[in-house]
Amino acid sequence: MPAIFSRARGSIMLTEDGRKVIDFLSGAGALDYGHNNHQNQGCTEYLAPDAVVHGLDIATPAKAESMPRFDSVILQERNLQCRFQLTGPTGANAIEVALKLSRKVTGRQNIISFTHGYHGMSVGAIAASSNRFYRTASGISLSRFRCSRAAHGIRL
Repeated sequence: MPAIFSRARGSIMLTEDGRKVIDFLSGAGALDYGHNNHQNQGCTEYLAPDAVVHGLDIATPAKAESMPRFDSVILQERNLQCRFQLTGPTGANAIEVALKLSRKVTGRQNIISFTHGYHGMSVGAIAASSNRFYRTASGISLSRFRCSRAAHGIRL
């Protein structure tokens, strides 16, 4: 991108030469509330004592506090008995969870992917890609995945 971004607030990023640009990437999904949201004092209070910001699936006080609340407000309220699956920060992590979940729920093993899809660089994500370069570079069998050039008329 032919710009250097120096500041950001909300969904607007500013380039070094003062241009305003809408941030459609949102930190690859990590910035749900935008850049430097000054109305969210909770973030500032959380960060002040050097709290863990990015811990993937390790235990933190924030998770220990939020999981019972999620359980009572979302799961128990709907009489759902579920387990938490905390994914990592990438699309590949989300793809891996989606593959596991869809196979568990449907009982089916085969996966169909479509041309030009990119899902990340984990083995499951590569297998779900139709990109032959990445599929062959994995060095392992990627059976039970079929790549299709057309999305029409396929019964999943």
